[in-house]
Amino acid sequence: MTFDAIDFRNALGCFATGITVVTAQTADQQPLGVTINSFSSVSLDPPLVLFSLARVGGHCQEFISAGKFAVNVLAQHQRSLSDRFSMARDNRFEGIDYELGGNGCPVFPGSLVVFECETFEVHDGGDHAVFICKVTHVMAGEEEPALIFHRGQYHEL
Repeated sequence: MTFDAIDFRNALGCFATGITVVTAQTADQQPLGVTINSFSSVSLDPPLVLFSLARVGGHCQEFISAGKFAVNVLAQHQRSLSDRFSMARDNRFEGIDYELGGNGCPVFPGSLVVFECETFEVHDGGDHAVFICKVTHVMAGEEEPALIFHRGQYHEL
């Protein structure tokens, strides 16, 4: 049986995920951010997480160069952040409330949790780079429902 890229993408959409915005700083201290739902835990000892980022159009090389990240796990009320950071636009941070975390990466108030990380390894994942990151700090945030994505739409728990 064969399938095409659309069939494969639709099949992957059957797996419900949370939504994160991964942030970093460029070499000239400009904030970077992109919406990611390919986030997962890897290891408790050492504490590792992963996310993948498209090699084209997602500032991949800038994230590789940054070496430090904040993974902001979004709450339901942060849907606008998910939308904003998933679209191509010149200044995604313009007018957005954020602060710099301990590792210098943007952190969004109201997130469920923020994982501050540094690059552990980056692997080739076809048209994506797979970032395995060592967690250096965890900031627990809000206790409310997570922003969920399933079959191309947002959902509530």
